Amino acid sequence: MKKIILVPLYSLGYYKDCRTKLINATLGGGRNAQHITVHPSIFYAIFPRLSRKWAGDSVEATAEQVEALGLTVPTKPNCFREMPTVMEPEPTAFQARYVFDPFTGRYVVNLLEPRQELSARADHFRQITGISAKSVLGSISLTLSEAAAIGFIVNEEVIANDRIHSELLPA
Repeated sequence: MKKIILVPLYSLGYYKDCRTKLINATLGGGRNAQHITVHPSIFYAIFPRLSRKWAGDSVEATAEQVEALGLTVPTKPNCFREMPTVMEPEPTAFQARYVFDPFTGRYVVNLLEPRQELSARADHFRQITGISAKSVLGSISLTLSEAAAIGFIVNEEVIANDRIHSELLPA
């Protein structure tokens, strides 16, 4: 399924001052025009696709780019640009670290994202992940189904809640 997002664009005029080597930018026109003078390194970092050879031109800027320059975003955009996005579920990958315990003959696996740890039978863990029998320590990426098959409690809702709670709690 495809989804189209309309992004508001604002017309921003700019020119490079030959004497000071700074860039003067103007947003809007008339009494409501906003002017700013910025260093070229900042301006070209915000607009990386612009040619540095041009002395002046106008560019279509998004609201984020206008704010990054230090200007206030006008209420009325000049035009809109369609940005198609594909709404397909992305494969969720988890980073896991494992170590073989020679005393028990099992792998101790630590899933980093939801902060879970478990002990898995060696043959079962090797069969699911495809690691070598000689591997005793390492790191591996697991899909959602592989992590669930090993024995981790993973679903998208638990991970989303864990991210929210980890952001709220101090480290």
